Amino acid sequence: MTRKILLATLGEAPAVITEAIDLLTEQGARPDGVLLLHTEDPDVRESLELLLQHLPAHCGISDVRPVSVGSYGDIDSTEAAVGFMQIACAQLKTYREHRLFVSIAGGRKAMSALLALATQFYGAERLFHIWVPPWLEEAGRISSLRGRPEELVQKHLHPPLDAPERDRPKLIDLPFIALFPMLADIREALSGRSSPTPKIRPMLLRAGLLDADGRPTPLGQRVAEILELVETLPPARQREPEIRIPEHHYKGRLESFARNLVAYAPYITRVEGEPWRQGQPSIHIQPPNSLIIGVRLHTDILFRFRVTTTAHTQGELEAARQHLERYLQR
Repeated sequence: MTRKILLATLGEAPAVITEAIDLLTEQGARPDGVLLLHTEDPDVRESLELLLQHLPAHCGISDVRPVSVGSYGDIDSTEAAVGFMQIACAQLKTYREHRLFVSIAGGRKAMSALLALATQFYGAERLFHIWVPPWLEEAGRISSLRGRPEELVQKHLHPPLDAPERDRPKLIDLPFIALFPMLADIREALSGRSSPTPKIRPMLLRAGLLDADGRPTPLGQRVAEILELVETLPPARQREPEIRIPEHHYKGRLESFARNLVAYAPYITRVEGEPWRQGQPSIHIQPPNSLIIGVRLHTDILFRFRVTTTAHTQGELEAARQHLERYLQR
């Protein structure tokens, strides 16, 4: 069944998420679910926790999926940018059969720019920004909401839409070109396997992904790596994932790790706790469709998990291993 999904970057202003929901609702496109790309910055985490409580209770949206991008601050390195692009592309690919509404109003500028680029590759129904007057913008930040009475928080998260144009939030649609129909040709050109076609060459040159001779630039090569991995990932799961963690002194920590894992990797169908063993953190393939993950989770114990995926081929399972390996190395 096709659903309406809001995919948004989240920063220190949770109001940009609730305002996006209200504005889409006003236009007859109320989301059924919300995907939030967020860093681990403490204020961002606090914004996320507020939304995890507020959206089900006050907006009637219980399907809220946080996806950590693993950085505490800005996307301040090539590695961080590559990691974020991979996460964004994987989420867009997973949900492209649904009606995707992409908001780049929250989070750091680099996150917004990279999500907009990922949307060019994988497409969406709409890409937009949220404009609010300066006083509303400040009121919607977590620093202004912290410790306030519930009715005031509600007011700042949902400013009235029947106010004059200059005093209310506005949804600003952003133009973009959906390159997904040309994605196979783009991958071939950026990987160096074939020459760019006349249709895509000017676009890749302008984006700095090809040099004047039509060869992939270092940035183009990194983008090619992202696209190759994302395109070979297993398909999205079609049901809610199962998490089975046996009773343990660290059960809460293990369940939290499992929940974050299934949010990051939408092809995981089940996570099961395994008996711990000695050894080093690792991730191994277990045919036909499982991975065995060993992690310490800030303890001296090597916890083990069996992760079942939707992989149908060895190539998909290996792509999932690489994808989760990047997650564990963050």
